[in-house]
Amino acid sequence: MKWTIEKNVLLDALNNVTRALTQRTTIPVLNGIMFDISKKGIELLASDSELTIKVLIDEKDVKKIEGEGKVIIQSKFFVEMIKKMPSDIIDFEVEDTQKIKISSPTNTYRLNGYNPNEYPSITLEKNDNVVKLTAKTLKEIINQTSYALSNQEVRPLLTGLNMKINGDILECIATDSYRLSKKNIRLDNIIEQSINMVIPGKSIIELEKILDDDEEIVEIYIFKNKILFGYKNIYLQSNLLDGTYPETSHFIPKDYAYMINLSVQEFFDAVDRAALLAENKEKNIIKVRINNDEMIISSASSELGNAEEKVKVDCNNKETIDISFSSKYMMDALRVIKEDNILLLLNSDDKPIIIRPVTDESLIELILPIKTY
Repeated sequence: MKWTIEKNVLLDALNNVTRALTQRTTIPVLNGIMFDISKKGIELLASDSELTIKVLIDEKDVKKIEGEGKVIIQSKFFVEMIKKMPSDIIDFEVEDTQKIKISSPTNTYRLNGYNPNEYPSITLEKNDNVVKLTAKTLKEIINQTSYALSNQEVRPLLTGLNMKINGDILECIATDSYRLSKKNIRLDNIIEQSINMVIPGKSIIELEKILDDDEEIVEIYIFKNKILFGYKNIYLQSNLLDGTYPETSHFIPKDYAYMINLSVQEFFDAVDRAALLAENKEKNIIKVRINNDEMIISSASSELGNAEEKVKVDCNNKETIDISFSSKYMMDALRVIKEDNILLLLNSDDKPIIIRPVTDESLIELILPIKTY
């Protein structure tokens, strides 16, 4: 079995498929990348048993194919090896089922592989339960919510993205119990079956890296315990997290005492500067006072000193309010907003802070305040 391929074509496929690999696997063969060679082209597949990625290289993008079959190439050093090959054209030859010769006119490597028969049986199947979104839309949804995912395994469900579909409304929620981001979009078609699932954070973040900011369609196939995303020549399949995601709708108030309109960039820059002198570097707590049309952002450190920033705002309530929060959490929320202005929605110093773009009601972000007394 032999094939010849351009280096850049192979690297594009490897850069995507290797996102499924992990150093923590206890199954040695899952450290490898499966190459399935046929007249139709080359399929590359990698998996950590929870996340699987398959990339198809069409036969027209392969210089030469002789023979058919499967071989598993060790992933360690393989991508770096391909990057450093001196030629733009690379030859592969399977000398037996577990030894692969990789060569160009000036160099040759021989890598030990794994027995393809030992690879777990993984099927990437489609069904009629399909949702279609543009890559640009799905990438934006992930970007605007995934920053709020928890990284604490104590509550596994919070490490995942909650995706709900009711009719033609798709809702995605991420929270680590201290902050929350919710994004709603309207689908082009009605989904007859209500869906409520939790996609592992690792899978959704790797998917975002694969997607381009374009109008190509992503097909999403939903099963009881897994989900498959199909995009261009790439398929990403992930197991779903078991359990019911906590109900979060009651955390978002319906009415607000304070509605504050302010510039995203001015607010972000002021918070960023004030955070330099925050006492607790882990939480980066800063204080904010809203007084009529002025916001005063302050921080203090017994070691370093104090900082004060002033920002002009438009507030519906003339009564003064003081509130404290994590500057890191606030800046994370502001980074994903694409509008110039936001509404900062408050009720009191111990109620959730709501951040929303002025004209885009599809995105709602929440931060819990921090008591400083």
